Amino acid sequence: MTTPPGWYPDPDPAQRDNSPSAERWWDGACWTGQTRTRAAVRGPLVAGVVGAAVLAAALVVSVVLAFGTAPGSGLARDEAGAGDSDSPGPPDDDGGPPGADPEAPDSPDGDVPATGVDLPVLKGWDHDPFGPMVTTGEYKCPGSKEESCLRGSSVIIVAPGGTAGAEETAKSDIGRFAELAYSKSTYGGITSHEAIASEKTSVAGQDAYRVRWKIVNRTKPDAYVESVAFRHPDGSGEMLLLRTGFDIAKSAPPLSDMDKLAEGVTEGDPGEDGRGKDV
Repeated sequence: MTTPPGWYPDPDPAQRDNSPSAERWWDGACWTGQTRTRAAVRGPLVAGVVGAAVLAAALVVSVVLAFGTAPGSGLARDEAGAGDSDSPGPPDDDGGPPGADPEAPDSPDGDVPATGVDLPVLKGWDHDPFGPMVTTGEYKCPGSKEESCLRGSSVIIVAPGGTAGAEETAKSDIGRFAELAYSKSTYGGITSHEAIASEKTSVAGQDAYRVRWKIVNRTKPDAYVESVAFRHPDGSGEMLLLRTGFDIAKSAPPLSDMDKLAEGVTEGDPGEDGRGKDV
């Protein structure tokens, strides 16, 4: 059976030693250069998602962003970004990707990081080296001291489905994103939420729709989460989602940064140094 595309334990020993919860994107045929730290893309960003998270895309503001803080993939890649002859081969007989833990659960999400767009790097923030993701404020998750969470995280992914309009896409995504970013395992679960914004806006010169919630977690801190849907500025018509999550804490970024991140989205991939434009 062919292993479906998704995030799986990174097969590279060096990467796992650096970040035990590191994951790499399996495209259904081979390992890619996209990596992240498991959890970062969930709760408001589990730190793991940060460094490799950008290409991995989804975010978890305080959680170990599954999109992570790891410095690099550690796998040799050819010019196309795929593994070279020394890279792991096809999936194991048990159906799991090469090097994957047979007991590990399937990918927690089917989100794919966007390409051809990038986020600004605000003061105090770090840019993921592989894709459109920025994070800030790593700390031990309140509900899981073995995992690192993030005070803030923002990532651009390809909207699942992609056929709905911006308003419908943003409204249908916000609840799912909130639960991914602030999961039960790291924040005890969301007990309530308040919609503080549901409005038309613009991103990278495109008509967009924003939905922002203030959520109350069973285990503090509470948080702000936002889903902004917009068409790719390259004219392809592809629907994208900008997912941003912030803890509500003294050490968390100001809410105004959430607006600045959306306003600073630009067309184009990150530079060779893996950084977006500093703001």
